[in-house]
Amino acid sequence: MSFRTTVAIVLLACLSIPLTGCLITGDHHESTSGTQVSDATFNQIKPNSTTEDWIRATLGTPSTESILRDGGRILKYSYTEKRESSGAVFLIFGGHDEKRIDHTAFFEIHGGVVTKAWRE
Repeated sequence: MSFRTTVAIVLLACLSIPLTGCLITGDHHESTSGTQVSDATFNQIKPNSTTEDWIRATLGTPSTESILRDGGRILKYSYTEKRESSGAVFLIFGGHDEKRIDHTAFFEIHGGVVTKAWRE
């Protein structure tokens, strides 16, 4: 094959690429589950002052509840953020990325009052 023929084939191939339709695709999806305890809400909770009733009225039913040996309880609120992205270039390259972030807020309750609050 001559140099001129090779150049013509490459040039035709390059010019025909835009005619093939969509070459780049992408998708992004975000989802959440559980009870999110925002910074603003968490910062309102004061140990030895905030009541369990306020916690339940504000955040709803906890994800789990544990009873301590001393009669106190731990209320646990869990929240998960999930982000998925995928993309492809024609049929040659493709990729997928998934990110999951788990958040948990804990409230220790004694006598109907929050005695300790923390997050993980």
